[in-house]
Amino acid sequence: AVLAGDHLQLPPTVISKEAERGGLGRTLFERLQEMHGEAIGEMLTVQYRMNEAVMRWSSEELYSGRLAAAPAVASHTLSGLRGAGAAEVPVLTLVDTTGCDCEEEEEEDGESRRNPGEADAVMAYVRELTAAGVAPGEIGIITPYNGQVALLKQMRPESLSGMEISSVDGFQGREKEAIVLSAVRSNDRGDVGFLSDQRRMNVAVTRARRHVCLICCVETLQSEPFLKRLTDYFEANGEYRSAQELLG
Repeated sequence: AVLAGDHLQLPPTVISKEAERGGLGRTLFERLQEMHGEAIGEMLTVQYRMNEAVMRWSSEELYSGRLAAAPAVASHTLSGLRGAGAAEVPVLTLVDTTGCDCEEEEEEDGESRRNPGEADAVMAYVRELTAAGVAPGEIGIITPYNGQVALLKQMRPESLSGMEISSVDGFQGREKEAIVLSAVRSNDRGDVGFLSDQRRMNVAVTRARRHVCLICCVETLQSEPFLKRLTDYFEANGEYRSAQELLG
């Protein structure tokens, strides 16, 4: 038998708590990887989707620096898209909502979270991308919380109807030229919820081909070491902006 996959992306969704306790949240792929490792496996190290700057964070953080970008994609940017005049848009952008009154809210049913202020910043940033010539259909908005997905869909104007808005789980296996990632969590407790799930954030960032914009409360995310390394990477290798520039 041959199994192909990536145990460092999202695992199966298990609804039954009994099934979860029985170990069905761990795939056969994961079990074999843990038992035998490279003795029975082969890692494909060349990827054909992402600009090298997008790939490098994931490679260094999760794949021991073993990934390489194919020459055809290693340096592609938004400026290479037909009709785009986006030469000034960097590959990575970090928009920091710290101090901008962008606090998270819990949904009334307690099932999810949303962040209206951050959603305003997301839409303002998308308008910048489209003004630079990036077509709505080439942009994807990803957020870990279904409450934020619903809010962003309510805010999306008809002119952006071709732009996809989805949860991280809904985007696995897919890609867009530009990804805008809305992290949602912003609180004085440093509570990041399941943003600390490395597999979920790996999927979120690596959906992009040419550009990723991470919109988040850096102060909140930096309370968790894995997320601090993520925000530090974006700041060191891309453009840092305060959300205040977008919110006015």
